[in-house]
Amino acid sequence: MYRSFGSQMLKWFKSPPEEVSSADNEVSIMDMPDLVMRKILGYVGFTSIMKLRKVCHAFRNFIDDTKLNYGLTRVCFVVRPSLIRVVIFRSNPMVSSYIDHITLNYADAIILNYAKYAKSSLVNWEVNGLDRVKFLIQEDFLDVFSRDLRAILRNQRLVLMKLEIEEDDFEIVGSLFYLFYIAFSNKTFTSAINKKFGWRCCRRNGFKSFYEFVDHLCDVNGEPLLKPSVDQFFDCFKTVLKSRASLIQIERLDIEVMESYHFMDLACFIDIKHMECLDIRRVYCDEDEDQFLDEIVELDGWECIQELSIKNFHVTIPLERFLHKSHLNIRIPTISMEDVLLLKMRLCQFSRTSPVSQYYTIFYDNLKDMDRLFSVLGRFEIDEDQEKHWYFRIPNTKQVIDIGHKHFYGYFNFSFVWPDIRGVPKNAIIY
Repeated sequence: MYRSFGSQMLKWFKSPPEEVSSADNEVSIMDMPDLVMRKILGYVGFTSIMKLRKVCHAFRNFIDDTKLNYGLTRVCFVVRPSLIRVVIFRSNPMVSSYIDHITLNYADAIILNYAKYAKSSLVNWEVNGLDRVKFLIQEDFLDVFSRDLRAILRNQRLVLMKLEIEEDDFEIVGSLFYLFYIAFSNKTFTSAINKKFGWRCCRRNGFKSFYEFVDHLCDVNGEPLLKPSVDQFFDCFKTVLKSRASLIQIERLDIEVMESYHFMDLACFIDIKHMECLDIRRVYCDEDEDQFLDEIVELDGWECIQELSIKNFHVTIPLERFLHKSHLNIRIPTISMEDVLLLKMRLCQFSRTSPVSQYYTIFYDNLKDMDRLFSVLGRFEIDEDQEKHWYFRIPNTKQVIDIGHKHFYGYFNFSFVWPDIRGVPKNAIIY
């Protein structure tokens, strides 16, 4: 794309034959007025812009200084020890949170794969159903990823950013196999790996079998460790965000981490005041090792977050600090009867002043005065999942509050929600 674009532009400025030898009369594409260049770049797609940046320093500097907005709205990352996948959307499609971004093909997305191959990298771009693979000798895949991400996020604000952490498995090997298989048409790659690793499994630039490739990949990369790889990824990500001229704006952030500092180090470079929803999940953690995320309340603008979910971290900050949220999901060490009655009262107040539905889920390890609390709340219903429900009528309204109590994956929780009153048994409502 950039070659045809550049050659066409150069034709417009081709000097007459008699003036070619005069250095003063030489004209380059970068001599065009800024206004014209900006207008032209406005019609160039995102992938073409990324290619133009690599043509020369002049193009790269002009594009970066122009601060183009590529119209990106959603960026999803999947982090694995041997592969980082980036899925970029220019629209905001409805995508299920259960979809695995590693294997799914997106018709309207740009997909970038950065694969580890010893101390080298395989980079694959998937755009409009077309694949392009590069084998970068002696370039670490994290360095290549960091370089590209810096250009992608330089001037963007996002509707949604999603980050997932996954372990290496059969699925990722299959994905990498596809990248390697394409790359075999590249003689530089084939000769390089034969020279470096003495690889003799290749027959007609292809593997004899899928399992042959799996064995070879294990020999080349070794057994990757998840935690060190994730630490390195977040260090790269922090450096990219730090390089921006301003804090990045993200409306909805859905992020998986292994340690609290993974999120907190990034949060310093995010404009929290423009964030509406934050979902943080600690994954692949030792269940016997408790970690806390109390420092989240110290972030500048954290009050602006309306929907907050913190999973697999403890929070010891008083619940009063969180009750301005419309949706809340946290875990605390101990919940008391006073806490439950406070949440009930708060939800009643919200029902009179806010048209936005409220939803609280509070996981806890210990419950003070359980018998006394259940006595104060009164009669309850038990559903088919053995969850207790107390339905309280909100005075002067047609609404009710549903206080639920259940055992969920080894933990107890209270939930507070406004249900559809049509689904509530009439004889179960407490006035």
